Amino acid sequence: MKLGVIVECPLKGVDHLVYEYVIPRLHDELEFEIVSAGRNKAEMITKCGSVASTLFETGCESVLIVWDLMPRFGGAVCRKEDVDAILANLTENNVSLEKVKLVCIEPELEAWFLVDGRVLTSYKEQLHHPHPVKKFKGVVLPPASKDAKTTISNYLERRYSDYEAAMKIVKHIESFDRIAAGHDSFKRLKEFVENF
Repeated sequence: MKLGVIVECPLKGVDHLVYEYVIPRLHDELEFEIVSAGRNKAEMITKCGSVASTLFETGCESVLIVWDLMPRFGGAVCRKEDVDAILANLTENNVSLEKVKLVCIEPELEAWFLVDGRVLTSYKEQLHHPHPVKKFKGVVLPPASKDAKTTISNYLERRYSDYEAAMKIVKHIESFDRIAAGHDSFKRLKEFVENF
């Protein structure tokens, strides 16, 4: 069985590359195809139906749509509004909703990097080798927090650039189980992929 995965980022952007790395580590025998459906959440919402339809036409049995709650693009941050808009677009494109799984990452992808303090500590140790670094204490951010990237920047003592650092950081994750234990939306993603 083949899984289609829709993400919100530029072509081969950060989310695309991170999930392309993570999914095989959650299910090493899974056949999957990741498609970036727009540069941001707003574009992804308007294109997800047509992209999902194409994924089904190319042999996917199911489609997973993954997006970040933050940042918002106008209006209040509301997962329900995101879900309603995605479902409406899927319906407009005659996509079977029973074959689609939605996972909203709260507040954003970087938030699950923060849960297990060993991840950022290990990354910073690599940056500062052979000098010792202060250990990072894991933190769980509230769903509407805008602090994920700032928290990483503050700990690293340099501006966090997702394009430069996200893939390097994710490779320091030793246990996706520990991440899932502390981050509910990553747990939903992990369980869906593992059980597909």
